[in-house]
Amino acid sequence: MDALVFLTAAAHLVYTPFTKVEESFNLQAMHDILYLRNNFTQYDHHEYPGVVPRTFIGPLIVSILSAPFVLLFETMSINKFWAQYVVRLVLAGAISVAWNNLRRAVTKIYGIEVRLWFTAITITQFHFIFYMTRPLPNIFALPLVLYAIAYWMRGQYKPFIICSGISIIVFRSELALFLGLLLALDLVQQKLSIDGLLKIALPAGVCILAATVLVDSFFWRRLLWPEGEVLWYNTILNKSSNWGTSPLLWYFYSALPRAMGVSLAFVPIGIYFEPRIRPLALSALGFVLLYSLLPHKELRFIIYVFPVLNISAACACQRMWMNSAKSAWHSFLALIAASHLLINVLITIFLLVVSGTNYPGGAALSRLHRLEATNANVSVHIANLAAQSGVSRFMEIHTDWTYSKDETMNYTQAEIARYSHLLVEAKNKHNTELWSALQEDFETLEFVDCFNSIGIQYNSLFPVRIKTKPCIGILKKKFKVVIDLPKEKKILKDKIAKDNKKIKHKKDKTKTDKLDPKEDTPLETVAQEEPILTIQADSRDFSEQISSVEPKIELEFDDDDGIVATVEETSLELSTDAVEATKEINFQELRNLALEHTTRKSRAVTKLKLRKIIEQHYRAKGRHIENDSAEHPKPVGARTGMRQSVKSIIKQEKIKEMIEQIATMDLTRICDLEKTSTKDCLKQVIDKIDDESIKV
Repeated sequence: MDALVFLTAAAHLVYTPFTKVEESFNLQAMHDILYLRNNFTQYDHHEYPGVVPRTFIGPLIVSILSAPFVLLFETMSINKFWAQYVVRLVLAGAISVAWNNLRRAVTKIYGIEVRLWFTAITITQFHFIFYMTRPLPNIFALPLVLYAIAYWMRGQYKPFIICSGISIIVFRSELALFLGLLLALDLVQQKLSIDGLLKIALPAGVCILAATVLVDSFFWRRLLWPEGEVLWYNTILNKSSNWGTSPLLWYFYSALPRAMGVSLAFVPIGIYFEPRIRPLALSALGFVLLYSLLPHKELRFIIYVFPVLNISAACACQRMWMNSAKSAWHSFLALIAASHLLINVLITIFLLVVSGTNYPGGAALSRLHRLEATNANVSVHIANLAAQSGVSRFMEIHTDWTYSKDETMNYTQAEIARYSHLLVEAKNKHNTELWSALQEDFETLEFVDCFNSIGIQYNSLFPVRIKTKPCIGILKKKFKVVIDLPKEKKILKDKIAKDNKKIKHKKDKTKTDKLDPKEDTPLETVAQEEPILTIQADSRDFSEQISSVEPKIELEFDDDDGIVATVEETSLELSTDAVEATKEINFQELRNLALEHTTRKSRAVTKLKLRKIIEQHYRAKGRHIENDSAEHPKPVGARTGMRQSVKSIIKQEKIKEMIEQIATMDLTRICDLEKTSTKDCLKQVIDKIDDESIKV
C-alpha cells in the first residue's frame, strides 16, 4: 500500500514523459547539475533566466539523489533522456514518502478505515498524482507541506514551524497564508505561546534565509533571495496578472471540481460529521478563498489543499460505509460512496489522454530523432512553441547534433542556412508568409498534432471525442539539384520532333508493306501511335544527363511495359522539383490535394508520386493492368514498339483514373494512419479500386 501512490504517479509519467515551459527552469537546472557539473557558465539559466529567478536548492537535492543512476547510465552508454525519468521519479518518491507520513497520521487520529478511503480517493484522482512528477516550485514545496500538516495534526510544533519556514522562505511564499492559518489556530487556542513560537521561528528563519541566499547567489552570480523577488513581482507589483487572469471564484467552480472529481461532493459531509477535521479543512478552504484575491490563478497554486480535503471526503465515505447495514437508504449511500471511485477513475483516464496531446514539442523532437537516427550531420532549430511544449536539454541525446532554441530567429535566408532541420509552428493564418518562404528551401517530413477541442459524437460507444490539430511541423532542408530547365526542354523538344519523324516513317513503311496474316493488328492501333512518344532507348541519354548531377536522381521506367508519357506530361514532370518528386509521399500532401490546397507545381509532384507508387505496386504483384505479356507473346521487329505503345496507352489511362479517384479520397476513413504508413494505405486503396474495376 505504501508504494501504491508512487506506482500510480510513475504510470502517469510513462504516459506523459515530456514537460511544459513552467517546469523548464527546474528541469534544465537538474540537467546542468548532473551533466555540466562545474561548468557553471554553460548553465541554461544564464541564457534563459525567465521572468523571475528561482531557487536551485530543490534541483540540487533531487540531482544529488539521482546522481548514482546517472553515473550508471553514463557507464552503460544509455542516452540521457532516461535521466529525465529518473529525476522526476525521485521527486515523486520524495512526495510519496511525505504522503505516507501524512497517511500514518490519519491512521492514528481517524482509524484504519479512513486511511483506506484516503488512499483510494487519492489514487483515483488525476491532478495530485499527475503533478507529483512535475518539477515545479509548488511540487518541490509539496513534501515539506505534507510533513508540516502531519506534524500539526500530531501536535509537534517545532518540526511544523521548521518545515513551514523552509517551504515559505525557499519555495513558495504564498504558503504563509495556509500554514499561517494553522499556526494562528494554535495561538488562539493557546496550544502554542508567542514566546515559544519566536524561539523556534527566528533562528530557523535566519538559517533558512541564509542558506537560500548563499546557494542561489552562487548559481545566479549575484546577491539575491529568489523567493523574495518572486513575492515582490507577483504580490506587491501584481505583475503575475500579465500571464492571464481568472474570475474571483475560479478555484471553487473550476479548479477544485477538476482536481477532486466526485470526491469534492463528500468534503462538506465530512466537515459536518467529523469535528476533528474541521479546523484543518476550513483552514484549507480559507487559504483558497484568500488566494483567490490574486487575479492570476492556476490549479497548481492550490495543490497543497487536495490531501486535506481528501481526508475530509474519506471521513464522509467511511461513515456512509460503516452505516450501510442500518437500512436500505444507508446501503444506497454506501453504494454511492464506493461507486464514486469508479467515476473518478474514468475522469482520470480521460484527463490523462487529453494531457498526452499537450506536448507536441517533445513528441516532434523525439520523432525527429527516429527519422534521422542514422544521420550525424543534423542542425535543428527549435521554435518557441516546441521549446515550450516538451523540449528539454535531457532530449539533446546526440552529441554530434546541434540543437538551437534561439529566440531571436527571424527565419531570414542567412539564418535558416545554418540549419538542416526546423521544428516550427504548423501553418496557420498568422504565419502563412513564413511557411511560403520556408517551403522554397525545406520539405515537410511530418506534422505533430496537439489538443484542439473536445467534441461529442452520438454514433459511437464513446460519446466524447478528443479533437487534435497539426501544431508542430518537422521540416528538412531540400538538397537542390540545379537543372537548366530551358535547355532540357529544348533537348526534349528536339527529341520529340526526331522521334515523331521516326514514327511517321515507320507508319508510312507499314502502309506499303504487306501485312503478316498471323499478326492481327487493327488499323486503329497504328493510328493511335502517331501522337505518342515512346521513351525507351533514346530516353537513356536524358536520364544520363540528369544522373550526372549530384545527388543522383533515378528516373524509373517500366522495362516490360515501356511506360509512355505524352509530351504534355513529360514537360510537366520536368518543370516540377526533381528532388521533391523522389521523396516519400505523406498524408499531408494527399490531404492538401483532396482539399485543393495546392499549387500547380505541388499538385503535379503529388500526382507523380501517386503514379510511381501504383506502378511499383503492380510490379511487386508481378502482373500488369491490361494486355499482360504472359498472355500475348511479344512481337518482333517494328511491331514491338507499336504493341508496347498500345499497352502503354491503356495502362496510362488506367493509372490516370486511379490517381483522380485517390486525389478526392479521405484516407482517414479507409486506414488507421497511426498504425499504417501512408504508402501501405495507398496500396490497400489501389487493390480496392482494382478489385472494383474487375467486378465491373
